[in-house]
Amino acid sequence: MGREVLALQTEILGPRHPDTARAMSNLASTLRERGQLEEAETMRREVLALRMEILGPRHPQTVETMVNLAITLSRRGQLEQAETMTLEATVLQQEILGPQHPHTVFSMRLLSSIRLERERLVGATQGSL
Repeated sequence: MGREVLALQTEILGPRHPDTARAMSNLASTLRERGQLEEAETMRREVLALRMEILGPRHPQTVETMVNLAITLSRRGQLEQAETMTLEATVLQQEILGPQHPHTVFSMRLLSSIRLERERLVGATQGSL
């Protein structure tokens, strides 16, 4: 269903329309939840590039896409990239939305959990030596 919606949005509105980017983002979320992480990451990166171009790097939807990409990266085990992306998004959210906005707080929790997972993995690796 998500692929059909994306195809229609692209056909009707064009590939560079904000609603097309939203359809791509929704499909990327579905793919991530189905465990199709590589395809979800590829699509998230496309959405991020599109939103950077259309909306700019400081638009809340662009920053939200950064967070969603970070979640996908984290699930793929790419914790260093996920941490970098989440940190960048959190800084932007603090500046744009404020430190107490629910999206900012969510990103701060995500950053904390990614850092804890990285520390856990480093500890596990050192413990096995």
